Amino acid sequence: MENLISEGSKDKPAIHLDKDSGVLFMGGSSLPENILETYNPVLEWIKEYAVNPNPETRIDFFFEYLNTASSHMVMQIVRKCLDIEPRCSKFRINWYYSPGDIDIRDFGEELIELVHHPINIIQKVVHKN
Repeated sequence: MENLISEGSKDKPAIHLDKDSGVLFMGGSSLPENILETYNPVLEWIKEYAVNPNPETRIDFFFEYLNTASSHMVMQIVRKCLDIEPRCSKFRINWYYSPGDIDIRDFGEELIELVHHPINIIQKVVHKN
């Protein structure tokens, strides 16, 4: 299985889905013109990964912005990620948000209610020089 890596842009999220490390990351801004082109490969990759996942799997989300269509797709992705858990010895989902970004934090909390599964809501630490 190939890793799925996309560096993202101002409109598309960064996507780093790494089979060997068991770390799945998505983040940045998400307001792509073609939502299915952006997110269907992610859903397909997760479906394949769920068959034989890394025993320790961590899913990290760190979005700065999600439009409505992206929010819907991220919810689908979180639901699909739950198919991975039964085959893992250690499984967790982390939802990061920037200090003061109440909208992103609140969406993470809504996800918990929608998928009925624990998600770690974590304020990203900002280091000042």
